[in-house]
Amino acid sequence: MVRVAYAAKRRLLLLTLWMGALGALPFSMMAQRPVVERLGDWLPEGTALHSTMQGMALYGRYAIALRDSGQCLILDLRKQRCVGNYFLDQNTTHCNNACFASTKRYGDSPFPLLYVSSCYGDKACLVTKIGFDTSEVVQRIFFDSDRFRIAQDWCADADSGYLYAFGGKRGGTMYLLKFKLPEVDCCEVHLTEADILQTTPINCVDVAQGSKIKGGHAYLPDGNKPGGYFLHVVELGTGREVEKIDLNPLGMEPEGVDIKRGRLYVSFHTEKGEDNCIYKFPLPR
Repeated sequence: MVRVAYAAKRRLLLLTLWMGALGALPFSMMAQRPVVERLGDWLPEGTALHSTMQGMALYGRYAIALRDSGQCLILDLRKQRCVGNYFLDQNTTHCNNACFASTKRYGDSPFPLLYVSSCYGDKACLVTKIGFDTSEVVQRIFFDSDRFRIAQDWCADADSGYLYAFGGKRGGTMYLLKFKLPEVDCCEVHLTEADILQTTPINCVDVAQGSKIKGGHAYLPDGNKPGGYFLHVVELGTGREVEKIDLNPLGMEPEGVDIKRGRLYVSFHTEKGEDNCIYKFPLPR
């Protein structure tokens, strides 16, 4: 009965969206059928979920859903079930963002290399070879600067071959710093201020969550409290906000973000891990 009631509540929220509740949007950005309506329904019985939903990346029919402390869930979106569950190699970090920097598989892996943001501490980007039941860190990337003192993420543009560092002051100006994507020919890379190719100021984000770079724009989920849930679409270089997508009608904290076949996918944190979900939206044009 609890699951039925929860699903009914989700459907009511969707109906609200379809009735035009997204007043902040200048175009139709109504939520489609959730891709993963309730994570717990996709998991084998007895599966333990550790900590909270964080970064997410898509490849083919699979969603790589990471959790704080390094738990990696691989979700088969076609068969609607979890097909991989393990802890990432050498990674007990926040895993605030995850992305693929290429569309091609890496070596004998069924996936490209996954770029995982540790976020805090050394703020490293852990370049990870992943499979369905194991992983291996093949490179660590650092930004040797005191520009981002508390938290910093990494996101890659798989189409153009650039890597971005994202961070700044909560509630103030943040920055996207563009670098050439390092070759995976050494186990450790240190980028410096001299390596920055472009700086994009971000003034619309309050609490940074995941990030996605595609087509000259950054897609930035925002917020950790009700009333502050948004997804900002920002023009690279200028920092101009071209769209502001109001996620508050869903009532959940946005986390990871990715783009697939002209659709925007966003994962959401909920009070109970089993209720975590992934929604799909039309891509802003």
